[in-house]
Amino acid sequence: MNNKILCVDDEESILRGFQLNLRKDFELHLASNGKEGLEVFEREKGFALVLSDMRMPEMDGATMLSEIKKVDHEVVTVLLTGHTDFESAIAAVNEGNVFRMLSKPCPPETLIKVLKDGLNQHDLITSKRILLDQTLRGAVDALAQSLSTAKPLFFGRAQRVRRVAKEIGDMMQIPHTWRLDVASVFSQLAYISIPESVSEDVYHNRKLSPEVKRIIQNLPEDTQRIINKIPGLEEVGEILSKLDVQHRFETDDGSGVRTAASILKVALDYDYYEQQGHDKNLIVQTLNSRKNDYDPKVTGILSQLLLVAEQSFRLDEVPIKRLEVGMRLAQDLRLDDGFLVASSGADIDLQLLKVIRNYDSCYDTSPFPKKMQVTVPLKAS
Repeated sequence: MNNKILCVDDEESILRGFQLNLRKDFELHLASNGKEGLEVFEREKGFALVLSDMRMPEMDGATMLSEIKKVDHEVVTVLLTGHTDFESAIAAVNEGNVFRMLSKPCPPETLIKVLKDGLNQHDLITSKRILLDQTLRGAVDALAQSLSTAKPLFFGRAQRVRRVAKEIGDMMQIPHTWRLDVASVFSQLAYISIPESVSEDVYHNRKLSPEVKRIIQNLPEDTQRIINKIPGLEEVGEILSKLDVQHRFETDDGSGVRTAASILKVALDYDYYEQQGHDKNLIVQTLNSRKNDYDPKVTGILSQLLLVAEQSFRLDEVPIKRLEVGMRLAQDLRLDDGFLVASSGADIDLQLLKVIRNYDSCYDTSPFPKKMQVTVPLKAS
């Protein structure tokens, strides 16, 4: 269990008391005012709990804890207050920024019990998040693999977008990147209802009939209906609903939802233009120039990722029987009759290799081209 605690108080005698009474049970860090508390919190990182006095110069405890919660939603906060600060402290509790409120002076045994309760609460929050993260990632992996066989165009896109969005999210250190994983796949989920006869026209944004256009217009609503039936995916729905809202009209509230929507918007549109055959660097330059539509921080990270990818993969042509896990398709994998099995950019995994073997077993001669263009990870020197 994480027992890292930050204690903030402007009275030196109180800080000495914390040090004396708490250092045996907790990993203790101290700060003498709200501003310093914020600096220590952001510099040292990884705190499970923050204990703060209410009345301090420059920045009171409630304000500091509110700012800290914007940085880390999971950290548990405890507020020490005198009778004169009671109304302000109650307001902080009601706003959800404070786990417990204690009156000063507080007996050491009471304080220790509350801090241990707070650490248990933090452990519960993080355990639930980890379980949700792992469960949803596993479910999304299974869903994406299954649907990539049924609708390889759209779920090939989901796989590529998911990969790019996750890499951007990791570099930007946004919270709860599992939401990007799920949103990337769900952004394509409703396309499974598109008739196969028009799938490629829809995918490549070719001329469509009025009936098909109406179907496309209803897809976001269809996706939201699916998400609404799954508990715990409310923020995924928010991310998808914000895709067409320009980032300049909203600021992130600390949850990471607005930033996640900006990341997914860039990843989706980058993939669309790349699949149309446009040069990667030109796409990034174009996205970066449209600062009202695309967050410059996100497009800047995308540009960095392209440089890393160029140095991490090489293009190769290999016989179909020598495809291996870890390679990535650099062209569509189709049968001799043109039927699409996997789209360009798809990661070659055990599921795809099994699909290839299954097709091979149903034909006298292999229905696949003899060789495929793939990108191969460069081995670290």
